[in-house]
Amino acid sequence: MEPGRAERKLKFAGVPLANVSPLLRNAAENDRAKSLRPRKILSVSYDETLATTREMLFSRAGFQVCSALNVAQVIEHSATEVFDLVVVGHSIPAKDRKLILKQLRKRCTAPVLALRHNGQPELEGADHALDSSDDPIVLLQTVAGILRA
Repeated sequence: MEPGRAERKLKFAGVPLANVSPLLRNAAENDRAKSLRPRKILSVSYDETLATTREMLFSRAGFQVCSALNVAQVIEHSATEVFDLVVVGHSIPAKDRKLILKQLRKRCTAPVLALRHNGQPELEGADHALDSSDDPIVLLQTVAGILRA
């Protein structure tokens, strides 16, 4: 498959990523101007397609992104890297979401944004929550707002 072809097919909340990123770049650029280093996000998801989509979305908005697909990767990344925000996806079972949060609190001081889907309960102890069915602009605005605080 030619480069960019798969990217055109990836959608976030039904909106093609190619249509979303130009609208979002300003928030990330304004945040970056306030800092000497780009903001870094740890994105956690058990669904590889969702992880790839979020990574592309955040990257296009100007953030550095590291993805973790399981608890072991969360532990590894949080022990060796510094993050400004952790986004915990809705595809992770409740038991593992709690374990991930517990491990993050031991190793990382970054705020945690827990994504929810279809009435899924909030992750107790997370700093922020967002319904993941919201469009990608809302997700990026939420991320930018958290990082500005």
